[in-house]
Amino acid sequence: MKEDGGSAYLPQIDARYWTHIRNFVRAAVVDAAPSTAYSERELYAAATPLTLWAWQTAAMPLERDVIFAISTIERFIGVGLTNYGSKASRNTLRSRLLRISEALLDAPLAPPVLRPLGGSDPSPPYTARDVVTLKSWAIAQTTHERRSNAEALLALGLGAGLSGREIVNLRIGDINADDHGVLIRVRGDRSRVVPVLREWERALAARVDPGQTETWAFREQHAGANRNLITDFVSRAEGKIRLQARRMHATWVVQHLEAGTPLIPLMRAAGLQSPEALDRFFKFVREPDSGYYRNALRDAVATPR
Repeated sequence: MKEDGGSAYLPQIDARYWTHIRNFVRAAVVDAAPSTAYSERELYAAATPLTLWAWQTAAMPLERDVIFAISTIERFIGVGLTNYGSKASRNTLRSRLLRISEALLDAPLAPPVLRPLGGSDPSPPYTARDVVTLKSWAIAQTTHERRSNAEALLALGLGAGLSGREIVNLRIGDINADDHGVLIRVRGDRSRVVPVLREWERALAARVDPGQTETWAFREQHAGANRNLITDFVSRAEGKIRLQARRMHATWVVQHLEAGTPLIPLMRAAGLQSPEALDRFFKFVREPDSGYYRNALRDAVATPR
């Protein structure tokens, strides 16, 4: 590895985004550099756009085994660099990213020739039977507090599509219930307002308390900054289930796609900047019957401007 002052690297991206991903990128470059022939600056120039795209556009968590997975790299090269130089330039960038992946994840060498890229592999959504099982699990908790938290957890994941981190960071004051339903205000880097699916409104409306606006919405007494809070809660709960925030999010996305939710509102509610982040979920969406397909296209009416 060549030393060239890569730690002073400053990319030409929005400063807010760089502030959020900087430490993740720097740690990855520092750890990977000794195992590659590239300079730190060359690795920064590859790792930064990948991380930005995966986090900002594809809504992936800042985790090495996700960001630097070969499937993520190939999808980034295939659909995230449509305006990026020549095929040779993309191949160069891809080569650097694969070396980072090998260094950090002990990943096997990928084929040297670019091949058609599919979507990265999202967690599969829960089936209707799975959701019934999850609801039964929540009701079966042995105390009111645990039942309330279990129901809130399902409502925030299956009813609003929040990530694990967003569920853990949500406050009671971020939940608003009125005659038109329940809205969740998500703070942070993907700040947005999410309307909750009707069937999950009750569990969240019950938690609204004007006197407890700064109380955590899930597990009221937790100390904060515990990324394993959901896993700990599920592991200690009555009844053994396999509950993952990613699968709840996938279930929420697929339900909206199958219901025909308009694209722009869905993107806004999911905190996405580009519709391509939804591509990887389409393999889970059931094909509508021919009558629905025809009527949907025939009866489409634009909102008056």
